[in-house]
Amino acid sequence: MKRTLTLITLLTVFCTLTFIAGCGSVGETPLDRRSATTRLEPQDVRRTVEAMVESMLSDEVIFTSFANTTAGDDKRPIIDIEPMQNRTSHHIDMAMITEGIRTQLIRSRKFRFTSRASSGTDAEILDEQANAGLVDPNKAVRAGQQIAAQMYLTGSLSEIRNQSGRTTDQYFRFTMTLKDLRTGEIAWTDEKEIRKEQTRAFLGR
Repeated sequence: MKRTLTLITLLTVFCTLTFIAGCGSVGETPLDRRSATTRLEPQDVRRTVEAMVESMLSDEVIFTSFANTTAGDDKRPIIDIEPMQNRTSHHIDMAMITEGIRTQLIRSRKFRFTSRASSGTDAEILDEQANAGLVDPNKAVRAGQQIAAQMYLTGSLSEIRNQSGRTTDQYFRFTMTLKDLRTGEIAWTDEKEIRKEQTRAFLGR
């Protein structure tokens, strides 16, 4: 009898520990999951941005059209990125998202980049080289030699919230669009959706 009780006790302890370990394990948050919160989590943003950049880089039409119409040896499109827009009620660091997109695209080596955001600083440096007398005039960089963007990338994050009884469905939609400045055409666009579902407990609020 004692042995039976001991075995039952050990089995109960083992099952309890297994259950606790399973509940306590934290992995990467997948998209479209039932989560404990409807807030947008960092891993959701990271995975979505990676998927969007991969979609853009895999669209060969972007690059073949420029290769056929661009003179010179380097036929990569010259691109600028507008800051991503936050159209949700959540506080999200869109500057960090924009920089993440820029970094991934630069690492791909499929584009050349310019930035209107730094044009003011560029002008100051050029003016200093030309007028401060500290730089050899023959080696100073002159104004009017910078390349211009041929395409620019925009994007926005929006949300849709649905409440049904105790269940809240939160949809986040991330959209990106690449526009060709030469023709005014949209060269590429894509969107990814993140769904968060939360069911409130009967006794909770």
